[in-house]
Amino acid sequence: MKKKLVLSNAAIIVAGFIVAFLLAALQVQQQYTNEFTKRLDTALSILSTQTDEIRKNPEVAATDIGAELAKSGQQMRISIIDLNGKVTGDSAKEEINQNHSNRPEILQARENGVGYDTRISASLNERYYYKAVYIKDQFFIRAALPTADLDAVINRLWIVALFSMLLGIAVVCIVTSILVYRMTEPLNRLSDTARQISYGDYSSRVDGEYKDEVGELAQSFNKMAESTEAAVSQLKSKQNQLEGVLQGMDDGVLAINQENEILFLNHSARVQLQKFSLRDGCRLEGSLLIGKIAKLMKDAINSSEAKKELLAGAPNEKQFMVYASPIEGQKAKSALAVITDVTRVRKLEQLRSEFVANVTHELKTPLTSIRGSIELLKSTDRDEKPRRYFYDVLDIEAERLHRLIDDMLALSQIENAKEDPSVRRCSVEEELMDCIDRLTPLAGKNQIQLTLDADSSLFVSCSPTRFQQLFGNLIENAIKYNKPNGSVTVTAQRQRQTAVIRVKDTGIGIAPEHFDRLFERFYRVDASRSREIGGTGLGLSIVKHLAALYGGEVGVESEVGKGSTFIVRLPLLPNEP
Repeated sequence: MKKKLVLSNAAIIVAGFIVAFLLAALQVQQQYTNEFTKRLDTALSILSTQTDEIRKNPEVAATDIGAELAKSGQQMRISIIDLNGKVTGDSAKEEINQNHSNRPEILQARENGVGYDTRISASLNERYYYKAVYIKDQFFIRAALPTADLDAVINRLWIVALFSMLLGIAVVCIVTSILVYRMTEPLNRLSDTARQISYGDYSSRVDGEYKDEVGELAQSFNKMAESTEAAVSQLKSKQNQLEGVLQGMDDGVLAINQENEILFLNHSARVQLQKFSLRDGCRLEGSLLIGKIAKLMKDAINSSEAKKELLAGAPNEKQFMVYASPIEGQKAKSALAVITDVTRVRKLEQLRSEFVANVTHELKTPLTSIRGSIELLKSTDRDEKPRRYFYDVLDIEAERLHRLIDDMLALSQIENAKEDPSVRRCSVEEELMDCIDRLTPLAGKNQIQLTLDADSSLFVSCSPTRFQQLFGNLIENAIKYNKPNGSVTVTAQRQRQTAVIRVKDTGIGIAPEHFDRLFERFYRVDASRSREIGGTGLGLSIVKHLAALYGGEVGVESEVGKGSTFIVRLPLLPNEP
């Protein structure tokens, strides 16, 4: 802008100088021409009165008149030209053999009585201003003045004008540059500050005190910059808060545009989609599940309506509830999707339904036996033996109900327990020995041999009652589901900072297809045998929850017909000094 202002002002002033010089030069030249014309008119008017002397001797007359004019300070050339164009007399005393009938001034004088012309003389090789007068039917009198003085004046005028113009241009450029700098310096500061703000430096301000309209503009600009900085700071704060909320959500949040390019996604979305390479600006594509989500969001963009759908996909056949909605208020069409993993909820709903069905079934069987026995006892008088049998049935089924309720209560307590107040330092060997001592009669009844091999240096943090409940269930199952003359071996060994306790039997074994559901409530590998030996179907579920309660885990290894081994891992306590 500064350069343009300087150049434009200089161009305007230079153009003014040139126009002024041309007008002045033309005026001076015209003035000199008029002066020359007056001098020639005066000389020719005198010569016109001396026609007789000229006619008698043109050469002498021309010479004498030229000499008289020279004495008076007028260097003027006088020529007498006859009607045929021959020079009969000339004050320059030059012998002229050229015919002058075709000279411009002679042609004009022949036609108008008077003629003018400016040219270089062919005989003297000098520039002259000519005027010719026609003396009718006698001759032409011509006077000529050299134009050297006029040319010198015009040249001096051009030189002075050129230097003046250059000096004026220099002065104009300097003055204009100073004025333009003073005018544009605040604007340059405004421009620099605006550029810094556009680059993200919202703390930039216009410095300096200005009293004119530029000062008002600078003050308004600074106020606008302060408002912009406050608004951007508030926007960034809210954006950071929103991004923190979105990144901390368990649900996946995903936004795409109409070209299927990702505008935003949080970490949960990458985890749920199992696609950690997804980034802002990438295309939403990859697995079958991602394709389904992209199609649902595309439908939401095209229809401008929210969509909701339950989608299933790998891994492990997880289920996701996807809500996709178009984003309003943007030029480019886009959509936002919230991805919720409902696998656990659905599984819990399924487990609850199965639990209700299983509990109903488990309660219905003994209750049916109890009601049947009561009806039979009430129907007619019975002998002592049948009556005692029905009483035994009532006693057995009531015991089964009691054990079922006890196991359900125990499982509920374990699941809801956050801290066990009865936890203390327990010796693994001693607690396992108590379990074996308690179950030895049952093992003898079933002809099963019990063996214990435990490291005496193993100590864990748990409740003794819960510990014996955990391993009592495992050892009791190993006895009940064993073969006659079989064996149950319990071992406890150290493995780094973990106590590894194995309960191995030589029983019927478990097929691999049952491993995934083995620790579920009421799940039985052999339902008929389990009820026959009085099992409730909750023992292994209690084992799993007890192990988790004390920071451990439980697993199984088995082969059909060769027995099973249940493995429990519990964190060890350091040995006391």
